[in-house]
Amino acid sequence: MSTSAARAAKQVKDAVKRETDAESLAAELEELKREFRELVEQVGRVGKVGAHEASTAAKTTVKHGKDAGEQLIEEVVDQWNSVEGRIVKETRDNPWQALGIAAAAGLVIGFLARR
Repeated sequence: MSTSAARAAKQVKDAVKRETDAESLAAELEELKREFRELVEQVGRVGKVGAHEASTAAKTTVKHGKDAGEQLIEEVVDQWNSVEGRIVKETRDNPWQALGIAAAAGLVIGFLARR
């Protein structure tokens, strides 16, 4: 009987050890689940912050581009008004010269268009 008692004691001991291992494993699994949830939440927060920063940078770049474009348009309009003013002034001061230049330009354009 001593061997069967020893075997029974060993089986009980093994069963207790397996149960303890299972409980330990279950606790570790729960800890891993908790850490994974925290990691998912943290990645979500980082993603939101990154998206916000990218959006802010894009808006800033668009604003700078828009401002530069508006400034360029203002400069072109100012230059055009200046050129237009000089053309009108020269035409009023020398109408025959302006007519001659326009006729010559018309002939040149006519010859080029004919080819």
